[in-house]
Amino acid sequence: MFPTLFNPLIILISSFLYGLSFSINTYFLDFFSHSLGISWIFLPAGLRLLLTLMFASSGAIGIAISSILISIFFYFDDLVLGISAGIISGLAPLLARYLAFKGMDLKTNLDTLNGPKLLNCILIYSLISPLLHQALYTVHNPENLFLENLGVMIIGDLIGTIIIVYIAKLIIFRIKNRSATN
Repeated sequence: MFPTLFNPLIILISSFLYGLSFSINTYFLDFFSHSLGISWIFLPAGLRLLLTLMFASSGAIGIAISSILISIFFYFDDLVLGISAGIISGLAPLLARYLAFKGMDLKTNLDTLNGPKLLNCILIYSLISPLLHQALYTVHNPENLFLENLGVMIIGDLIGTIIIVYIAKLIIFRIKNRSATN
């Protein structure tokens, strides 16, 4: 049901959805912005985790492509920083997926993903992504306020991921209930 090999259509859809979520977050939640690229509520973080949980590498590649383009065209003048930040955006949720599957006995079809395991995935991801991003930014700019930005990014990713993942869970629940009553 969920492909583990590279699927060009899934990569394209993931890239589009991630770019769309980034635009929506920027448009509607910009007032929660702490600094460039760091927000107290970051909905795209939730989509990163959701896409990589469902589509593994194909989702991560789509996220990375979209994030690289967003980073280069809207955030960073430095091409290396933009590409690196984009790669981290796709790599971090894939790494969290790997750790969650390894440590929680999850199966690729997500049949064993219950509430507590999902919350663990969210927590793992919400720590890994900000840590990798802030490490990159600090290497690139030693004056980066590492701990302050890390704290805000963890909170923003955690809140955004909880919102998106539980909206997805609600939608799936409603679809299942609707099909069960028909």
